[in-house]
Amino acid sequence: MATKPGDSNDSKLGSLNFQVPWFPVRELTGFKLFRFELGQRLSWSLPTWRIINFITNKINNNSKKFIKCGPHVRVQEALTMEFIARTTTIPVPRVLDVFSIKENVYIVQERIKGPILEDVWYLLSPDEQRSCMLQIKDCFDQLRSLTPAAGSDSERVQAVDGSGLIDSRVGQGVWGPFENHDEFHRHLNHPILRELHERYPALQEPLAKVAGKKYRSVFSHGDFGPHNLIWVDGKGKGKGKGKIVVIDWERAGWFPEYWDYTRVYAARWYMKEWCDLFSAVVDRYDDELEVQDRIDEYFER
Repeated sequence: MATKPGDSNDSKLGSLNFQVPWFPVRELTGFKLFRFELGQRLSWSLPTWRIINFITNKINNNSKKFIKCGPHVRVQEALTMEFIARTTTIPVPRVLDVFSIKENVYIVQERIKGPILEDVWYLLSPDEQRSCMLQIKDCFDQLRSLTPAAGSDSERVQAVDGSGLIDSRVGQGVWGPFENHDEFHRHLNHPILRELHERYPALQEPLAKVAGKKYRSVFSHGDFGPHNLIWVDGKGKGKGKGKIVVIDWERAGWFPEYWDYTRVYAARWYMKEWCDLFSAVVDRYDDELEVQDRIDEYFER
């Protein structure tokens, strides 16, 4: 498959110990490409997300398949979903196929029917909210129980296959991988921010609290929160029967153990009630969160 300079769609599976029928990713050509493109010409232009019926090539809201594509979609997201499905019981969409067209990756996955949790959170009963948080705790416990292929002492920061990562809040394009957490923190500019104490005075105490701390590398979603959880079969009757499905794994990989905790707040800091309940069921990293908050105050919000 052709790739763009600096991209890492040319994954080698690295240390993953499983095989999938869609890897290596094939370039869609010939009649299959013609059939696919014809279907798009007969519909309106294809956005980043689109539900497609691969039998009729018609847009169909009742389709059981869902396709994710675009210039920033990478095969590593599909490999991550496969890895999570094989090594945990965390509910994730099933990957059905992966192919590329003109250097863009297309991930065909099972369509999960249900609303985004963020949209219905305040409609859930207290029992349903508690059930949701217990499921989130289980997801975090399972992710943190996974062991890097290089061993439990590994500090590598990398994608599931050992390649680089993406997160526009950290850097443009693909960045990393890093051999250890010190390299990763240098990429986050922590040493420079410590030196510029007159320019960033509010950062100095938080950075001092975390200086020299040692962390495990754990598998992290990278953008966890109610915006990336689908609420399935929630009846809204206070019986707590709904379940969550975790979506959007494009930022996932091996990170210092505090990473998911701080990224939840970075993404949904304004949902205070949700964040308070979240922090009550998972391991807390308040010092690291304070560093993130001060950085956000200076550079983002």
